[in-house]
Amino acid sequence: MRILWITRQDPRAANSGELIHTLGLLRALAETGAVRTTVLAHQGGPASYDIPRTFFHLPRPIGRKSPLSLVSPLPSDAHRLGGSEMRLTLADLLRNERFDRAVIDQAAAGWAIDALPAELPVLYIAHNHEAVVRAEVAADASGLMAPLIRIDAGKYARLENRIARRSRWIAAITPRDAEAFRKDFPDKRYLVLSPGFDGPIPESAPAPITSSTPRQVVLAGTFGWIAKRRNLEAFLRDAEACFPAAGIGFTVVGLADPGYFADLARRHPWAKFHANVPSVDPYLRAARIGLIPEALGGGFKLKALDYIFRGLPLASIESALSGLPLDPGVETLSATDTASLAREVAAHIDDFDFLNRAAAGALDRCRHAFRWQDRGSALAAALAEPD
Repeated sequence: MRILWITRQDPRAANSGELIHTLGLLRALAETGAVRTTVLAHQGGPASYDIPRTFFHLPRPIGRKSPLSLVSPLPSDAHRLGGSEMRLTLADLLRNERFDRAVIDQAAAGWAIDALPAELPVLYIAHNHEAVVRAEVAADASGLMAPLIRIDAGKYARLENRIARRSRWIAAITPRDAEAFRKDFPDKRYLVLSPGFDGPIPESAPAPITSSTPRQVVLAGTFGWIAKRRNLEAFLRDAEACFPAAGIGFTVVGLADPGYFADLARRHPWAKFHANVPSVDPYLRAARIGLIPEALGGGFKLKALDYIFRGLPLASIESALSGLPLDPGVETLSATDTASLAREVAAHIDDFDFLNRAAAGALDRCRHAFRWQDRGSALAAALAEPD
C-alpha cells in the first residue's frame, strides 16, 4: 500500500510533542512492513537517520507568518504552510505517483485537503480537537491580539470541519477528542492513537521519594504556543499564594524563548526557569512532583509519560489526563483548576506514602500501555480496511 502523508515539518529532529508523535507513528507504521510512505513536509532540523520505506519531500523551511493570512480562509498556520512551493510539490507527487491512501497529519496540514483527488481515501490524524481548543484559547485571550485570535479560531474550526467531512477515518489523540469528533461526524471510522514512549521503562518500582528529595515541583515542556504560556502563567499566579510560604520550589524547564523565561523570572523570583537545556532528566530527578497545569490546549500530555516512567507522581488538571489509564486522586493528584491544583500540591508535598503509592501505581498502569508498535499496527489495519 502506498501512502501520501502530509504534515507540518520533517519530524526526524523531534523536539516537540507534535513532532515526536508524527515521528513515532511513521516509524511504527514502517515497522509493520505493510506500506510505502511518501511524506510531504517542510524542512526541519538535522535528520540523523532514515525510516525504512519512507521517502521525504521537503521543499523549504517553514516561512514567517504573513499579514496576507488575514484575507485567507485558512488559519494563519495553514496559510504559511501551504505556500506555492508546497502546492507545486503536492501537484507533482499526485501527477507522478499512485497513492492508495492520504494522511492529513494535524489540522494545519489541511491546506492540502482540497487538492487531493476525490477518489483518494483520507485519514485525518487530529493532534487536537481544534474547534474546541481554539475556541477556549480565544475566550481566554485579552489585549490587542484577542480579535485576531478569535478570527483564527473560527478559521481553524471551519478547516477542521472540511478535513473531517472529507476524511474516511479520524484518528484522535485522546478518547475525549474522539468522542467530541463523533458527536459531529458519527459516520466516520475512529481510532485513538495516543503517543507511544521511546525511553526506558523500568520493570521495578521507582526509587522512593523521601525527606532527602528536594521539595521541588517541576514542569517540563515546550512553551511556544500561546495556550502553553497562559497555562504556565495562570499556575504561577496561583502557586504564588502558597508555594513560597510553604518553602516549595518550582522549576520550569524546556523549549522556550529565553527572553520569555527571563521576564517570568523577574515577575516570579521565587521560581526557577531553564530554557533549551540539553536534557530535562536532572531536573526531573531533583523533584517530588511533576506538574501538568494545562487547563487550555487539549491533546495528549507527553510530559506525563516522562514523569511516570521516571518515577515522579503527577499533579494534573483533570481534563489533561485524557488518554492516561489513571485514577485521579489515587494514581495522581488532580483538580479542576490551577488554584486548586496548587493547593493540592502544597497539601501533599510531604505526604511520602501518597506520593510513592501514586508513582508506583501510575507506573504499573502505564508500563505496557504506550508501545509504539501497537499504534503502528492499529494505523496499518485502519488504512488497509477496504474502500
